[in-house]
Amino acid sequence: MGKVINCECGAVVRAESDDELVAKVEAHVDTVHPDLVGKLGRDDILGMAEEE
Repeated sequence: MGKVINCECGAVVRAESDDELVAKVEAHVDTVHPDLVGKLGRDDILGMAEEE
């Protein structure tokens, strides 16, 4: 079972593992939300995730 994060910008980030989800969210933040770079840790990202 995978995990998903629905970003407030409308993007949906899906992954099959925690590591993959964190990497994808970090890449999304880098490109779309540069003001948040360095402000979201692994625990923050995983805390926003929902099981699919």
